[in-house]
Amino acid sequence: MKIVLTHDVDHLALRNVPLWSKASASFIKQCIFSNFSRLLKKDINGLTYIKSFLSGISLPLVKLGIAKDPREKCLLRILTIEKEYNVRSTFYFIPFKGTPGFVRREEPASMYRGADYDVRKYKDLLLELEEEGWEVGIHGINAHISPDKAAEELKVFKTLLPEKTKWGMRIHWLYQPGDLWKNLKDAGYYYDATFGSNEDIGFKENRFHPFKKDGVWVLPMNIQDGALLAPWHKHLTREQAWKEIQTVLDTAKEKQAVVTILWHNASFGAPRFWDRLYCKIIEEGRKQGAQFLTALQAVEHFESISS
Repeated sequence: MKIVLTHDVDHLALRNVPLWSKASASFIKQCIFSNFSRLLKKDINGLTYIKSFLSGISLPLVKLGIAKDPREKCLLRILTIEKEYNVRSTFYFIPFKGTPGFVRREEPASMYRGADYDVRKYKDLLLELEEEGWEVGIHGINAHISPDKAAEELKVFKTLLPEKTKWGMRIHWLYQPGDLWKNLKDAGYYYDATFGSNEDIGFKENRFHPFKKDGVWVLPMNIQDGALLAPWHKHLTREQAWKEIQTVLDTAKEKQAVVTILWHNASFGAPRFWDRLYCKIIEEGRKQGAQFLTALQAVEHFESISS
C-alpha cells in the first residue's frame, strides 16, 4: 500500500479577507457557536473549544496585525506534523486571486470559489517547499475549460518555479468535464489529481492505482476531509469519520492500492481542528507498512513500472 498526502490551499490568510465579509462572519460563527455544539457532542474537548473561542473573538486583532493569523498557523502546523512523522506531501495552490472562474463554458462559478491570496507573493514559500522535499502543484480555476486556460495557469507557476519540469493539477471544487485530461495534456501537464468526489470516499470506478488517460496521468483522490466532516456534506463526527477511513485503508492494503488523502490546509486549526484525524491516518498507515509519497512520486513510480 502507498499513501499520498495532499493539501488544497483554498485560503491562505484570514487577514486578506475583509472583516465584514461573509467568510469572516462564517469563521467567527463556527469558532464560537458551531464548535460549542461540537463540544456538547464530545466531538472536541474543552481545551480545543477555548482555542476555538479565542480564535473567533481575536479575528479583528488579526486584521490589525496584533494577533497571529489562524490560517497561516495552519500551514505551519502541517509542516510541523510532517517533519515529526518524516513524511512529505503535495500542496496545490490557486493561480489567481479573486477569480471564481467557471463551472463550464458560459456558466460562472460562485463568487466564493475565488482565492483570497495572490500566489505570486508566496514565491519564497513555494521554493522552500520544493527544496525541503514537498511538492508544489496547481489548484486550477479554469484549466478544465480549455487548453489555453490550463496553459495560463501553468505559466504563473513556471514563472515562480522555473526549474520545475513536471506539474500536477487538481481542479478547485473538483470540476471534472469530459475533456479535462485532454486540456491538461495539450497544455503540458504531467498528471491530474482531480478524479474523486466531494460527497463520498473510496475507490471511484474501482481504480486502485494511477492510470493514463488522454495522454495525461491520473491520480485518483480517495479520502477527503470535507466529504466526511463538513456540515454541507456527511457532517460526521471524527469518530464516525475514522470508521469510514479505516475501511478504505483496509481495502487499500488488501488491493495493494495507492490511497490519496486530501486534507485542506484550513483543516489544521480553528474552527475545524481536524488535524488529529490526519495524524491518525499517518499512524495507521505506518502500522500497516504503507509507503508515503508525494503525488508526483506516486505517478512517476507507476510510470516507471508500466513502461
